[in-house]
Amino acid sequence: MQFSKKDTNVVKGVAIIAMLFHHCYVTGVSFKAHGVSFAPFSKGTVVSLALWSKVCVGIFVFLSAYGITLALKRLYDNGQFDRSNLSGMSARRIWKILAGFWPVFILAVLGCTLWAPDSFEVYGQGLTRIIHVVLDFLGLADLFGTPTLIGTWWYLSLAFVEIMLLPLLYYIYRRCGAFLTLSLSVFLPMALSLEMSNLVRYLPVMVLGIWFAQENLFPRIARWRIPHTGTAATRTVEFALLAVLILGTVWLKNSDFGQAHENITDSVTPLAVIVFTWLFLTGIPYLREILAVLGRYSMNIFLLHNFIRARWFEDFSYSFRFWWLIVLVLLLDNFVLSVAIEWLKKVLRYNSFVSKIENVIQAVTIEGNNKGKV
Repeated sequence: MQFSKKDTNVVKGVAIIAMLFHHCYVTGVSFKAHGVSFAPFSKGTVVSLALWSKVCVGIFVFLSAYGITLALKRLYDNGQFDRSNLSGMSARRIWKILAGFWPVFILAVLGCTLWAPDSFEVYGQGLTRIIHVVLDFLGLADLFGTPTLIGTWWYLSLAFVEIMLLPLLYYIYRRCGAFLTLSLSVFLPMALSLEMSNLVRYLPVMVLGIWFAQENLFPRIARWRIPHTGTAATRTVEFALLAVLILGTVWLKNSDFGQAHENITDSVTPLAVIVFTWLFLTGIPYLREILAVLGRYSMNIFLLHNFIRARWFEDFSYSFRFWWLIVLVLLLDNFVLSVAIEWLKKVLRYNSFVSKIENVIQAVTIEGNNKGKV
């Protein structure tokens, strides 16, 4: 009952579907001119669910924190929790993200050149234009408050900040424990009157990711389940309880409290979805495989889908009338394109290049660590 790599991909698959649904219907600007049918629901219900579906961001933040914590735990327990090892680990993770982002960035530039040339106006002119392009290419546009080719890429800056911040959060966790660390992540920004920035908003869910990885909570959750859980009746009760909990997070997200305390709702909600997915969806054979495959390609889908949906082929994307079919076709479009990108990277031996650079970073880290011991 460990939370495996495949389980992670299944959860990512759920998150990427939620992301597509969120962007398709979160605002009327996207669909009001296309005659979308929301049957059997009302438009308001679908839009409310689309707003809630931004849970995808918290899910990705949690999974990143969970994975990084497992690596930090090994370093800490082996007496290797030092500046050299931490910087090397962070550099390798940032490199992997950038290496995955750059081919998509190039494809996005080519696509915008063909189908949306006015997209580049966002960068400005002259030297300013060059600086903005470079920062966007490095995934730092949101961090520096500069223009980006597509708004979705704001998450890259948060991912980099999370990678750099996690060692400090983990150190505080090991010194102070789960309760105090989680409390600080929620209440300290309030005490300091900090605005609800992306970091403040998703800081608690980072700590939840640390907590679950450090204490190995997923197997514990399995042991906490209703006795005789193998029977259909108890499984049905568990499913219903978690479903009610998730529906509660939908209400919480749209409540006045949820709007005022997004850092709380965006930590509770992702955790509820992750636990539900792990306990139930990962046990459904065909669905599990489909979601795991989507999870493996989730980065490419995340980086590209808004270009296809709204920048290049908006009329085509919303031409399928039914709200669910629009999302399904968009998912298939992005999946096929993502597979093609990965195939091209393999043919061009791009992945080998990425691995070589990662090995260089690791070698430099080891060398620096050895010099520090001399």
